[in-house]
Amino acid sequence: MRSRIWLLALLLINCCVSSSVDTKPLKNVELIGGPGRGVGRFFQPRAIEALPQQQCIVIDRSGRAQRFDVAGELKDVWMLPEWSAGHPIDLCSTSEGTLLVADTHYMRIIEFDIDGNEVRRFGEDVGLELVRGIDVAADGSILVASYGELDRIFRFDRHGQLMKVWGERGDGPGQFLRPEGLAIDVDGTVLVVDCGHHRVLRFTLDGEHLQTIGAPGRAAGQFDTPFDIDTVGDGSFVVVDKAGCRVQRFRADGSLVAVVGGTGRRTGQLSEPRGVAVSRTGPVPRLLIADTGNHRVVTSAIPGESR
Repeated sequence: MRSRIWLLALLLINCCVSSSVDTKPLKNVELIGGPGRGVGRFFQPRAIEALPQQQCIVIDRSGRAQRFDVAGELKDVWMLPEWSAGHPIDLCSTSEGTLLVADTHYMRIIEFDIDGNEVRRFGEDVGLELVRGIDVAADGSILVASYGELDRIFRFDRHGQLMKVWGERGDGPGQFLRPEGLAIDVDGTVLVVDCGHHRVLRFTLDGEHLQTIGAPGRAAGQFDTPFDIDTVGDGSFVVVDKAGCRVQRFRADGSLVAVVGGTGRRTGQLSEPRGVAVSRTGPVPRLLIADTGNHRVVTSAIPGESR
């Protein structure tokens, strides 16, 4: 009897959290790359970042960083210094035009110029484990998500010196189970994808928990293995859901705006996407998705935009 009551309660909870927002197909889709090891092609792309002039840079499991222009044409390609132990999960750009790569399995951060020349590396001696999401705050400090035996957020100054470490593994409101993507919102708060708990957490730069968004599930507004996050620039943000094969956009208050995607290999569908970025340098913002299982990059309109 008790088990029946529990099941009924679970069904009621799922009904309550389900959103009336339906999954829509990606709009105004263009594709970059496709399966392959040659230049301009991808083998499981994951790390993706939008660059000025509507360009983007993508790192895949072959250890290559490839830069594309707005038309999807390859502009440059360079190799990471090491990649046999594993490839990066995330990268971000700086105000100086350099790139910070979360060199995941080497437990460090490497800064490159746009042509792939190494500028510096840091974080190797401060306790970083598997380095996941990375972003730069308005004051130039660099925030990095790390997981392994411990799940924490590291904050470095612009020169790579450690400023603070916060966060911990656990099931509480502000605790982590495998933090993945990370993004700094327009208000200076830190959005962290708490992958193992299938939610997004918001913190101050010093680690004070402010907000929890989402819950486990496949309904709109829920998550099934969320992986990466980026801000749109108006207070809203987008989250890519690996197992759900979709991207969801939320307002700053955590309410859902739109859900796009769907599982498949056709144009506008996704297969285990693991990276997302928003390009804001063109006349209209564009969504960039590392469509990992389909070995390509998908560009589309921002979810919820009428244009």
